[in-house]
Amino acid sequence: MESARTLRPADGRYPAALARVAERPAELRLRGNLGERRRVAVVGSRATDEYGADLAREIAAGLARAGVSVVSGGALGVDAVAHEAALDAGGHTVAVLGTGVDVTYPASHRELYGRILASGGALLSPFPDGTPGFRSNFPARNRIVSGLSEAVVVVRAGARSGALITASWARAQGVPVLAVPGDVRDPLSAGTTGLLKAGARAVASAGDVLEIIGIEAHPQPQRTLPNLAGDETALLGALARRPRHADEVARTAGVAPGAALAGLLALEVLGLCEQRPGHYFLRRN
Repeated sequence: MESARTLRPADGRYPAALARVAERPAELRLRGNLGERRRVAVVGSRATDEYGADLAREIAAGLARAGVSVVSGGALGVDAVAHEAALDAGGHTVAVLGTGVDVTYPASHRELYGRILASGGALLSPFPDGTPGFRSNFPARNRIVSGLSEAVVVVRAGARSGALITASWARAQGVPVLAVPGDVRDPLSAGTTGLLKAGARAVASAGDVLEIIGIEAHPQPQRTLPNLAGDETALLGALARRPRHADEVARTAGVAPGAALAGLLALEVLGLCEQRPGHYFLRRN
């Protein structure tokens, strides 16, 4: 196990960004490397859905490809997706833990934390080594997530999500709060809808985030679509960024259900859509 280091404000290694954090911790424990990159937090619900996971993945990967370090809280759901997407994109990520840096919480994240360290990323905590995952630790952890970051992106959040605590800390610290809009009738959009009503800026992509923090996004090469049959073109146009049942796609596209399923499977083979259990499909970029 890589040994942890103690960071103190007087030793020059303590993150300068945390000067804006009220009652900042006198010590931080660090495993890995924080680096000198610009940082953006990507946070959200532990109980996210495919829509939230897909958007968190796309935003975090886009930030990582632009050289921005993705900060999150190492939790289940959106946090884990954001860390993994940054790693998959060959980027840097920082997990700010509500435990000691020598504690794997949740236990299922042992491989994820190992990947973060192996990639040159960091595990950071305001708590001493050996500290277990007490519920009261996480709001204090969240102020470090926001304090390290130039902006906080909330992807999915219910009305009582811990991500809203991170957003509240961000506002107190003068850090821009960005939120991904969702269906106003969806409980997982209640928190983000509230943030938008309170003045958070709406974002739908990494490019939106990069523009807000003043980084020019490099355009991705345009993908050349293969020649599609008429039904396949209609089906592709009827797909959305969140899963839709094959029957719903068929009705929207005006294609018979049997032909629609065959066409959707053909689009999946071409890499233009993804299938989820129960014959649900979503469009890929």
